[in-house]
Amino acid sequence: MYGLIKCLYDEKKQQSLEELYSDSDSSTQLLIRSTVAESLKDCPKLIESHGSDWVLCTLASFHKSEEDTMRVYQAVMNNFDSFSIGLLDDNIQLRSMDVVADSCLIGLSFFKKYIERKCKYNGLPSPEYWSKVGSVAFCRVGYENIGEEFDSWVGFINKEMVND
Repeated sequence: MYGLIKCLYDEKKQQSLEELYSDSDSSTQLLIRSTVAESLKDCPKLIESHGSDWVLCTLASFHKSEEDTMRVYQAVMNNFDSFSIGLLDDNIQLRSMDVVADSCLIGLSFFKKYIERKCKYNGLPSPEYWSKVGSVAFCRVGYENIGEEFDSWVGFINKEMVND
């Protein structure tokens, strides 16, 4: 977070924003992250900090609950290194609901065109199918708001992080 603040603001504003951020509760910190994400849209600069800060700031700009935002952040970060979609793992065992929920969200947010091609040419399930699976999976693991707004989250992540 502090690396993003350093990229965006002069030294005086950096210091006051950093103090405000460190003295705030977690929901106010999420609001500050949202503001930083909006500033990044208006001021494209080379970001010297870790990409995880940018991801969290961007997700915070969707203005959903802190709990939902952090859960979606967890889904994005867990799938940063590798990704696969499906109900079975490599050992042909059912995946946990958490993994299914995450893979549906990430798959549709970042790889929707790939999934559409696989559906069209290989007969694999459609994006609509994976959307329903992801929605149900999030509801089953206790994140009903994400499940109910699954397509909104997918659209937001695609627009803000993929720009497809």
